[in-house]
Amino acid sequence: MLNEDEIKKVFGERLTEARKRCGITQLSLAEKLNYSDKAVSKWERGESLPDIFTIMKIGETLGVTMSYLLGEEEKPTVPEKIVNEKRSRRSISVFVPLVSALGIYFIASVLFLIFKQIPSVAPYADYSFLFALPVMFITLSVFSFIWWHNISQFISLSLLIWSTFASIYTAVDLFTNLPDFKYIFLSCAILQIICIIVFVFVHFKKKNK
Repeated sequence: MLNEDEIKKVFGERLTEARKRCGITQLSLAEKLNYSDKAVSKWERGESLPDIFTIMKIGETLGVTMSYLLGEEEKPTVPEKIVNEKRSRRSISVFVPLVSALGIYFIASVLFLIFKQIPSVAPYADYSFLFALPVMFITLSVFSFIWWHNISQFISLSLLIWSTFASIYTAVDLFTNLPDFKYIFLSCAILQIICIIVFVFVHFKKKNK
C-alpha cells in the first residue's frame, strides 16, 4: 500500500507520461480542467494531488484509468486511436483558422481587383484589405475560444477591437465630414482596458483554484 507521498510521486510521473503521449501541453490540459498550468506543474512534480473528480477527468482526457494514475495498476498503453485523435484535433485547430484567414483575404483581393476596374470606386479599392481585417479577426476570435488558450484569445480579441475601430474611423473619415471623430479611439482604449481586466481576472481565478 502506497503512502501519500508515494501516491503523489507516482501520480506525477504517470500524469506527465500520459500527457506527453497524447501530445498535450500543461497549459492545454490545465484549460481543459479549468485549472492553471502551475497547478498541473505541481501535480507532475509530486507536490500535490487534485481532487478525485479532477483525477477522473484527467483520466478521461488522457485515455487512462484513475487506478493507473494513482499507482493501483500496471502501466497501460494509451490507445493509438486516442493519440491520433489528439494530434488530429491539434492539426485542425491550426489548419482551419489559417485557411479561413487566407480565404477572407482571397475574397478581399478579388474585391480589390473588381473595384480597380470601376472608376467611381477605384480610389477606395485599397481599403478592401483594411475592411477585411475585422472579419478575419472575428473568425480567429471564434476559433481561439473553441481551440486555443487564454493568451491567443486575448490577442485575437484585442486585434479585433482595434481593427474594427480603425475600419469605422477610416469609413467615417472617407465618406463623412464629422469633426474630431478620432476620439473614437478613446472608446477603443477603454474597451481594451476592460478586455485586459477580464482576462487578468480569469487568469488569477484559475491560478488560485
